[in-house]
Amino acid sequence: MGVEAPAEREQAYREQTLKRLQGTAVEMGVTAVMGSLVALLARLLIPDPEYVALRVLLLPLTALFAWMIVRAPSVRAYGLCCMATIFTVSLNNYLGALGTDRPLLYFTPAAVLVVLTTSFFWITLRQWVGGALVSYACFVPFIIEHTASRTETVFSLLFAGMALVTGFVSHMRIQDSQHRAFDQECRLAELTVTDTLTGASSRAEFLQQAELAADRARVTGAPLTLLYLDIDHFKRLNDGHGHAAGDAVLRGMSQVLQQALRASDRFGRLGGEEFCVLLPDQREEQALALANRLRLLLAEVPRPDARLTVSAGIAGMRPGESVMQTLHRADLAMLQAKQRGRDRACVDAL
Repeated sequence: MGVEAPAEREQAYREQTLKRLQGTAVEMGVTAVMGSLVALLARLLIPDPEYVALRVLLLPLTALFAWMIVRAPSVRAYGLCCMATIFTVSLNNYLGALGTDRPLLYFTPAAVLVVLTTSFFWITLRQWVGGALVSYACFVPFIIEHTASRTETVFSLLFAGMALVTGFVSHMRIQDSQHRAFDQECRLAELTVTDTLTGASSRAEFLQQAELAADRARVTGAPLTLLYLDIDHFKRLNDGHGHAAGDAVLRGMSQVLQQALRASDRFGRLGGEEFCVLLPDQREEQALALANRLRLLLAEVPRPDARLTVSAGIAGMRPGESVMQTLHRADLAMLQAKQRGRDRACVDAL
């Protein structure tokens, strides 16, 4: 029942974001190709268009890179494919600006628009920086060649800078919102698999783990045993000292199980004061020894009205038997321990 490390959670967030964004990659690709095509057609309306053939060849290249976004196997590959797509779009816009009266002013709106519209689909800050650099790389020739007036250059750089700041803020806000949504989703998922009071697996999660362990045991032929635990006179504790006292005992029992069990063992709270332990590769006699050791450890858990005792039932899975059938036999063995005076462990004898 370990807590997910921050690095692992961040990786899970990135992978989930990758899948979500890849689901919209087709629309992004179509938009990129259509935008470049519209810019090409608009440029044909202006006299003396240049590099028309090259711009036409860039259209299928843009479509190819956009298709690769959908197929990207990792967050890094996704970012590289997005940058490649943006590069072809920006290069197309740059080539379209050449030959116009004011090429820098022709190019600036498209460059600004690319930075703003793409701010939402970068997964990491590093990718956003790379995308912004690719988008604005085509500004460099205009500045180096001094083809634009000083006023046009200042105007273009001012608007480009404003778009850069706006894109950065938008990207960070979107990332924060998506992180919050992801964290909330994780917490909701944890509620379905974890008992919030004790930290043990929920009943549904425990039974699912037991089914998986049973499938492995059937394949390998290894033993699998269930240990059913029930706190003795728990109702008397709640009635006499309140449910807060009962909750404290349940948490204490869960802590003992957490510390005493192997890493391969699993335990869950089936309801009320009942817990069940899943013991892969353990036979009934080994489970019996564990049950007696647990009884001694649990006796140290504070209980306001008496020493904490439990009744335990043990049942090993039999060939052709389902998990629920084994669990039922472990439950019957636990009831037998109750009938024999409590504070003991019984192995199913059916």
